[in-house]
Amino acid sequence: MEPIIKNEIRIDLVYRLIKENFRNFIIIGFVTSVVTMALLFCIPRDYMVTVKLAPEYGEAAGGSALSSAASMIGLNFGGQGGDAILPEFYPDIVKSTDFLAPIMGVRTVTSDGSFEGSYAEYVLKKEKSPWWTRLMGKAMNLIFKKSAPLNTSSDYKINPFMLTKAESDLMKRISTNIGCTFDEKSGVITLTFKAQDALVAANMANSVKEELQSFITKYRTGKNKLEYQHAMAMCDTAYVKYVDAQKAYADYVDKHQGVSKQMYKVEEERLAGEMQLAFQIYNTLYQQKLLNEAEVLRRTPVFTVLQNASVPVKPESSKKLMKTFIMAMLSAFVYLVILIARESEESKDGVVAEKQK
Repeated sequence: MEPIIKNEIRIDLVYRLIKENFRNFIIIGFVTSVVTMALLFCIPRDYMVTVKLAPEYGEAAGGSALSSAASMIGLNFGGQGGDAILPEFYPDIVKSTDFLAPIMGVRTVTSDGSFEGSYAEYVLKKEKSPWWTRLMGKAMNLIFKKSAPLNTSSDYKINPFMLTKAESDLMKRISTNIGCTFDEKSGVITLTFKAQDALVAANMANSVKEELQSFITKYRTGKNKLEYQHAMAMCDTAYVKYVDAQKAYADYVDKHQGVSKQMYKVEEERLAGEMQLAFQIYNTLYQQKLLNEAEVLRRTPVFTVLQNASVPVKPESSKKLMKTFIMAMLSAFVYLVILIARESEESKDGVVAEKQK
């Protein structure tokens, strides 16, 4: 008997194996296709919504002009460096607990109007899962202690610092529905959201876009807003002191009109100097407040929406036929490998038997 494997697989013998076992190949492929299709149809259909953004980079063009204006009056912003959170990090941001916590509380409604509430409630009450996932969940509840249910009341807010097990599990489930990619060449951010209801998918995709914009805006303007609030408080205090100095000077002058004593003139000059100093301090702080306010506006990022969210008409193509075909071919290939291994083993046994004779 001639071995099928001898440093290389002999194609003619492989062809013979396929021809001799062609009926078995058909049966295996058919059974695999039926089982695969049955499993795939147990998976609920999803709707996918895509949003594309083009973010602002670096410092705005007005930065140099603003810095020049500040230096002319003796003020300094402290030099804003490059952003620590670059667009390359946005995919990590949308998966973080701080980002997902408010997303879970977004109010949404289904296309047929059968549900209206938070997205967390929708996922728990309306989204379906394959039977094997539900079965595995029930088995895990029997083995391990069942965790406390998720609090879905409207006034309850999730604490990202201390999540419950139910909140952590739900966040992991929701994070798989959110996608974010950044194209370094075009500079375009692509956000995707997947849900089993078309209207929910569109609403949540829009919410993710707005939450990302808000997250980046808070990051970029947070320090400048604090500086602006501090400058505004100091400006208000300086204004009160300036008004008080004005009143003190005016009252003193009114009470001592026509008095020619030198001591009264000295006191009048002192009060006038205090009033002038208070005005200079107030004027400087007022300019600082205006510059800080302009800096907040300058640091606020701009996102150009290239593709906005819209309700999808058709569910996402799952390519079930392609997956079924691949599984059928894979099962046939595995069966062929088994036949080759068996034929090779038999050929080796035959060679050994002939040598013993």
